[in-house]
Amino acid sequence: MTAGDTARPEVAWPVEGLHAAIIAASQDPIYFCTPDYIIREANDPYVIIGGMTREEAIGRTVQEVAGAGAFPRRAPYLERALSGQASVLQDWVNVPGQGRRFFDVRYQPVHDADGRLLGVAAYGRDITDLKKAEEVLRLYESAVTQMSDRLSIVDRDYRYILTNDSNARWHGCTADSFRGRSLIEIVGVERFAAEIRPWLDRCLAGETVEYDFHDTAPDGAPVVMDARLQPFRNGDGEIEAAVVTLRDVTETRRLSERLERLALQDDLTGIANRRAFETGLERRVAAFRQDGSAGFSVVFIDLDGFKLVNDTAGHGAGDRFLQDIARLLRQSSGEDVEVARIGGDEFGLIIDSTLPLAAHAICNRLLSAFEGYRLVWEDLTFRSSASIGIASVVPEDDEAARQALTVGRVLQWADFACMQAKAAGGHRIVSHDGTGKTGDDRKAEIHHLLAVERAIAGEGFLLHAMTIVDLGSGAPVMQEVLPRVAAGDGELHGPSMIRSTAERHGLMRSVDRLVVDAVLSRLETGGSDGLPVAVDVSAETLHSPVFARQLVGRLERSPELARSLVFEVSETALSRLKPEAWNLMTDLRTLGCRIALDHFGRGMAGFTQLRANAFDLIKIDRLLTAGLAGDPVKRAAVSGVVGLAEALGLPTVAEYVTEPLHLDILKGLGVAYAQGHAVSPPQAWS
Repeated sequence: MTAGDTARPEVAWPVEGLHAAIIAASQDPIYFCTPDYIIREANDPYVIIGGMTREEAIGRTVQEVAGAGAFPRRAPYLERALSGQASVLQDWVNVPGQGRRFFDVRYQPVHDADGRLLGVAAYGRDITDLKKAEEVLRLYESAVTQMSDRLSIVDRDYRYILTNDSNARWHGCTADSFRGRSLIEIVGVERFAAEIRPWLDRCLAGETVEYDFHDTAPDGAPVVMDARLQPFRNGDGEIEAAVVTLRDVTETRRLSERLERLALQDDLTGIANRRAFETGLERRVAAFRQDGSAGFSVVFIDLDGFKLVNDTAGHGAGDRFLQDIARLLRQSSGEDVEVARIGGDEFGLIIDSTLPLAAHAICNRLLSAFEGYRLVWEDLTFRSSASIGIASVVPEDDEAARQALTVGRVLQWADFACMQAKAAGGHRIVSHDGTGKTGDDRKAEIHHLLAVERAIAGEGFLLHAMTIVDLGSGAPVMQEVLPRVAAGDGELHGPSMIRSTAERHGLMRSVDRLVVDAVLSRLETGGSDGLPVAVDVSAETLHSPVFARQLVGRLERSPELARSLVFEVSETALSRLKPEAWNLMTDLRTLGCRIALDHFGRGMAGFTQLRANAFDLIKIDRLLTAGLAGDPVKRAAVSGVVGLAEALGLPTVAEYVTEPLHLDILKGLGVAYAQGHAVSPPQAWS
């Protein structure tokens, strides 16, 4: 800017609605659709072609708006754009009130800052006049020169055959003065060689090419131009020249950028959405897998009691509550923390720090901020609190451990930690417990996790069976099926490793589903030697409506299976069981299954549930059965359990009996059944 220039006043453009205003102002048809072909934005010139209003078109598919007859022609170009490659379609279109028009439609893939495909922006241009001009160019040269786009025809010597008034005005000349002039003279030697000649040569070789470039308008404003070069052939089909069309697409490109930002922003709160959150996480995981030096933490935040706000004061209050929480998170987390809304009342943070304590400190600050927040809505006041789960990724030198890290795994850790915080009563922080392990422990944990995940993904678990015998007769009465899996070290690991790993990483439902399905499949083929089969089921699985529906449905279709099944529920899980879990166990007993109270003696005794006739047998934990011969206290405890069971009419099973002399002791104490290596070690279930 020179001293004589007058500075342009800066205008604060309103963000909301700007992208829609840009589209609406365009006289050419424009729309944006997501990868599922759903139209998310469009202007009147586009929707009029389909005989709709803008409101009717948004939210419909491209096929619905374009019509079943026209869509198959457009579909390949849309697909090509969705694969990441811009495509151009030229076709005749029936426009209401205008008849058949020839349109040039560019399908432009829209990406975010990290290159992820968000959708396709389609920019239509009515080039009916240009089409006619190409067909009879020499007879209708005047029509070509009147086009609003900058149109020129350049021969093989890079000289202008003609140009239209728009292009001539751009360069401050008349259209007639361009005839015969060299393009190099107009744009300069360096620019011609670097930016223009490669494209022209491709066009003169028979290819239609299109590209964007930055230019400066006659008034000094920076612009983005779309250049389209088409071969011009004579009557014999020989290429004589290139038809060059230049179009100012500055506003269109700004719209694309705006759409990209909107695709990564939560509409209600204005913070990042889940897609942006996962994009940021993908970037960090990729960097970690490369060198393992950049640690970070992912935080899941689940608002406690948000449903109360919605149900009591309505969705308006709920929206205000979420907006305030988003603002609170941004203010309290710090500038270097990425904040996103990842679900209805769920938020996420990404914290760049190699120290898990740093993430914990931020989360403690957030809990304090939640405690101080109040939403006053009409005559109601609502408090806020949250359940917070943290998953920290610490620097790692081991290559295998780095490569094992995935976005899904980190999200799973944070989600499970958040679920634990919620299950513990909310308004607290729970950290994924793998973050405090030593280097060797972390490596072992990774190997165990990979083994369990491979089994879940398709390899399945190895099933072993342990026989349960009647202590009176010595006859087999039941067998318990135990899953095993081979880890990376080749060692075969049993239920304890599988259960502890699956519980830490939120995989228990998947493990139980596979094991129960395998057991049912074996029973359906008569593979249990006629003995009932016992199998463990976790509290997490008992609360799964999908598992409950599938299991009950399968047993209803095959009633004979139920009488062969015993489902074991750990005593330590009783305090966490919700009504839906108790309802499932009742349904299973109604169908003929039995429910065993497993690990009795390890946790707090569920006397209320025992008295309510919720179980069919009691399994005494190894904490009481191990070392029984030399410990009178344990013998007294076992005797007490037997007395309780007999009062309830329930048989008892002694677990983990490893010494033969214990069998007679247990029999003398009144225990009915026993299992363990002293009876029969686990054998492959075949």
